[in-house]
Amino acid sequence: MAYDYIILLPPEREAPPIWYRVDGDHIVRRGKGTDWLPPEHEAEGPASAVGQAMLVLPPHATTLHWIACPGMTARQGATAARLMALEASIGDGEGLHAVVSASDDAEAPHVVAVTSQRAMAHWVDWCEAHGIGQASIVPAALLVPAPEDGFARATLGFAEIVRGSDTAFAGDEAIAPLVIGDTPVTNVPAENIDTALLRALDQPPLDLRQGSFARRSARLFDRARWTRIAIMLGAIILASLLISLIAILRLNTEASRLDSQTVALARTVDATVSDPTAAESRVAGLLAARGGRGGFTGTMAGLMTGMQANPNVVLTSVNQGADGSLRVQFAANKAEEINEVLIAIQEAGWRISANAVQQRGARLVADIMVVR
Repeated sequence: MAYDYIILLPPEREAPPIWYRVDGDHIVRRGKGTDWLPPEHEAEGPASAVGQAMLVLPPHATTLHWIACPGMTARQGATAARLMALEASIGDGEGLHAVVSASDDAEAPHVVAVTSQRAMAHWVDWCEAHGIGQASIVPAALLVPAPEDGFARATLGFAEIVRGSDTAFAGDEAIAPLVIGDTPVTNVPAENIDTALLRALDQPPLDLRQGSFARRSARLFDRARWTRIAIMLGAIILASLLISLIAILRLNTEASRLDSQTVALARTVDATVSDPTAAESRVAGLLAARGGRGGFTGTMAGLMTGMQANPNVVLTSVNQGADGSLRVQFAANKAEEINEVLIAIQEAGWRISANAVQQRGARLVADIMVVR
């Protein structure tokens, strides 16, 4: 289960932040530092263990402006307020980042937060480094509920914040007493601040993640998914190679078996044959020397093809005559089985003649001559 997180940054950049772990509408744990993931989620990584996240900036990190633009639409007023806030800020406008709070009330003052682009880049990189890259970035002062009149004071994270209807600042600033004066100040209870934080987690009052710092859409394929795809592809390729290797080994084994059979059959004609590649040339040469014609391999191939008609028929001997014919012996349990093989040999274009059929034990042995 993924939890939501609220991270409150301290004024000092190197100091550890405060974090709240949120489950639904409740803060279930608070801590300090960057180890906010529970032990059971650390192995999963932030990508799957973190739901929503909000980074809360300290009061001094942004400058807030309340600018009214009467006579303009809400959209026109927001654009004008942003430009006026940049003009009123110290420094080059190109190095600043200004965001206007969304509002449909054209007559109400527009709230504009201004900070430097360098600071924004640092906060965005910090979020990426700590597994909350999609976190919203919200000024702390805007999380204190605005009072109807006077000022509201609350402690939020590391700072005390004072909020008015059109102003907000850190309570420890030197000008705070001068700004407050004799105006009544209401202390906001801690539980009200927790409620405001939970509400802002879903609907931030102002999110600085806009413009060039807007959230990037979630990638369809993150690094972990690419790794899993690469592993699966590697496994598929390895399996394919193993299947091919097994097929090659089986073919080599079958080829070796056929070579052995070829040599064995060729030795019935020439006992000196030892190499299957030379069997045909040796037998054909011997046949030619005897005045014969034809080839041993072709006739033998036709004979072996015909034997496939009945697997119960066994070739017990083979001999090639001087005229190129093959004299073979077939053995089977029944005469019908031998006849099936003879018919198949004839249908393949060979002429046959059965010289004799003998009973040897429980089997019949037929002497056959095969010629083209």
